[in-house]
Amino acid sequence: MSKLLEDKDGNISSKRVAGYVIAGTGLVLLLVVGILSIWKKIVDPSTAMEVGKTILIVGCGLLGVGVVEFLGGKK
Repeated sequence: MSKLLEDKDGNISSKRVAGYVIAGTGLVLLLVVGILSIWKKIVDPSTAMEVGKTILIVGCGLLGVGVVEFLGGKK
């Protein structure tokens, strides 16, 4: 698990940690909104789903920055 969080120098990457946390938060939000919309507890689930997708995209963007940095560092 710690290898997923390390950059090319072996240090813990703050972008990857934040990316996983934000992406995980977005996934949990989408799951909760999905369950609540099935039970009809949310009147307008589409807005909440868009917020969850936006949070997920931001987290994945941070993870993507880490991947690009890793690929750019190879010689």
